[in-house]
Amino acid sequence: MTDEIPNTAALLPGRFEFAQMPAIRFGWDITRQSLDDTLCSLVKDRLMLVAGGHADAELAPERLPCTLTERQVHRVVVRQEPTPELIDQIVADAPEGIEWVVGFGGGSVLDAAKAIAGLLRERHSIIDYLEGVGCGRKIEAEPVPFLAVPTTAGTGSEATKNAVISRRGQFKKSFRDARLLAHQAWLDPALLESCPHRVRNATAMDAFSQLLESYTTHRATPMTDALALQGLSLFQGALEAADDAQEMNRRDGLGRLMLSASFSGMTLANAGLGAIHGLASPIGAHFPAPHGEVCARLVAPVTAENIAALSQRPYDQQAKRTLDRYRLVARLMVGRDDLDTLINVLQDMTDRYVPDGLVRHGLNADNLQPVLDNCRAGSMLGNPVELSDEALYRAIIAAL
Repeated sequence: MTDEIPNTAALLPGRFEFAQMPAIRFGWDITRQSLDDTLCSLVKDRLMLVAGGHADAELAPERLPCTLTERQVHRVVVRQEPTPELIDQIVADAPEGIEWVVGFGGGSVLDAAKAIAGLLRERHSIIDYLEGVGCGRKIEAEPVPFLAVPTTAGTGSEATKNAVISRRGQFKKSFRDARLLAHQAWLDPALLESCPHRVRNATAMDAFSQLLESYTTHRATPMTDALALQGLSLFQGALEAADDAQEMNRRDGLGRLMLSASFSGMTLANAGLGAIHGLASPIGAHFPAPHGEVCARLVAPVTAENIAALSQRPYDQQAKRTLDRYRLVARLMVGRDDLDTLINVLQDMTDRYVPDGLVRHGLNADNLQPVLDNCRAGSMLGNPVELSDEALYRAIIAAL
């Protein structure tokens, strides 16, 4: 271990922007204590509740008793990653006059709610708005206000302006507009207690990968650096604490997971991501693999390929700075700024929390070409170094 902390400061950009964020409320059990009264004050007549199955049946009713009985509530359950057909059908079936859309669930639910809120006053197919797929239509009518209540600590969708929409075997693309951003995001770590451990662990690893990628992308700024480093610090030991038998420790762990996930949404919205998510998008489009599991399984091998490629550029100052950033992450995680140790720790973390490989979702060494053919846009453009198809293939093979 060296005494000197590596210089990880990015070359200060001549200009950068930081996107507007929602009004954020954080606290243990705040949804039970305050959400009902807030919604009743915001909504005079009608709202739409978009929730996951468990959230709709178990979490929302006990937290929204007055809202559900005293307001007209159009309830929609989303049980999968949103498809164009699902969004279009929900929008077509929705009554007029919805004043607020509430998303109560994981990343897929929040993405669906965000997209629905954006289209309720438009009533066009979401296909028209999807990047790289549609006709480039832009939102004309002001979206219905959207309130986000995440029940997993993963995607950070409550802090982003895009909704990810998928059509299996074809695409996984974003509906993006600054006006899609949630007006309010309620971060209640108590909601994570009902999240199945398998889902919680995979989504937490997704959040970790987003923090790592947004810190090492060439689009990082001083503001995203601050949030990414704080998120990575919060994440350390949080999964272990979340399983602690002592209530105080467990609450602390769940709270740190919730905050680090939301920070990851803020950083990805402003700095972008990298090759982990560049591969995860086409994998999710072509295989029934949960996004969190894909990112978890890719984090160590993609990081290894990045470090190997960057190390081949000894006279590239930006490459050196990025390697120093990886060293600082290693120091945060294990107290040693050693890159081989970092890769081993990332793999150990994956093996502990997301032990099953992607082969169980149908990926194998012979059917990965569609992924490689469709991974060069989007998040891949933010990777700190361009990786060859061979390097990307090796990373996916290691994730199987």
